[in-house]
Amino acid sequence: MRTAIIGYGYAGKVLHAQLVRAAKGLELYAVASRDPARRQQAAADYGVRTFESVTELLRDDSVQLVVLATPHDTHAELAVQCLEAGRHVVTDKIMCLTTAEADAMIAAAKRNPRLLSIFHNRRWDGDFLTLRKAVADGLLGELLVVEAAVVGFGTPNPERWRAQRQHGGGTFRDWGAHLLDQALQLIDAEVVSVYCDMLYTEPRLDVETAARCLFTFGNGVRYVVETGGISALSRPRWYVRGRTGAFLKEGLDPQETALRNGQVDANLPQAPEHRARVVCNTPNGRKEQTLETIPGNWPAYYQNIADHLLRGAELAVTAAQVRRVVALIEAATESAQTGRVIATSI
Repeated sequence: MRTAIIGYGYAGKVLHAQLVRAAKGLELYAVASRDPARRQQAAADYGVRTFESVTELLRDDSVQLVVLATPHDTHAELAVQCLEAGRHVVTDKIMCLTTAEADAMIAAAKRNPRLLSIFHNRRWDGDFLTLRKAVADGLLGELLVVEAAVVGFGTPNPERWRAQRQHGGGTFRDWGAHLLDQALQLIDAEVVSVYCDMLYTEPRLDVETAARCLFTFGNGVRYVVETGGISALSRPRWYVRGRTGAFLKEGLDPQETALRNGQVDANLPQAPEHRARVVCNTPNGRKEQTLETIPGNWPAYYQNIADHLLRGAELAVTAAQVRRVVALIEAATESAQTGRVIATSI
């Protein structure tokens, strides 16, 4: 299936191009970019056709699947344009900026009808797969509190779109989209309230430098998200408490680093010091164990896209699922702006 990528910056070049090429049934056929240097680079990297505009790209009737690797604020308009032109669409996360935009995208996909999916590759992070298995195996008992954190130290370049509010920038949108998608995969209940506090410490930026948000689910689980660039000392990637045990996991999944080095591998080992620690209360007393990290598998995302379109497999990441993520980000933003707890049924 001939696939075109719109945008050939970091995400288009490092993530999407390599993962599309790794999927059986997908052909990386074209790249569209307004930047002539990036078009030249894409042609040199993969021998693909290049286009200066989306309109020009869509004139090529052989393009069947379009991947949007563009700034967040462009996703809705470009997705609708491509869907109305009869193309299947994958958008990078975040899906879009508002639920109104999400609804317009979903409606366009239904009208045509065409696939609309969002690149939530971190469902296949090794740390998340390991946590899901620990929960499924009953090591923690009933979940009580889940803390998910991705923090660092440093100020982003104000000239880059990811550090600009108008483009949907900020670490909370960028990383929060992943962490909230993981929450909705892990916890089978509605979110009934949201409270979010955002910190602004860099005068050159109009986006937050840190965020900490509490999402309360209808079954009582508390899910805490922390993102930002003010932490000279890191936090655990996961700290999870259940009624009978706890789970602590350090370190980020290594797949992105591998892709930066041109390595597409669904079986990368993770550093031994980042293995998860689990403590359980058992009838025989307290038991502590170390869990080997399940290898992550980002290639599974695009393989599922190919299998869905070519062989009728169930779609793993649907637009309806990810609309909930957009709604949660909206609620968190409202909470941060007003200082109030926002009641929801998401």
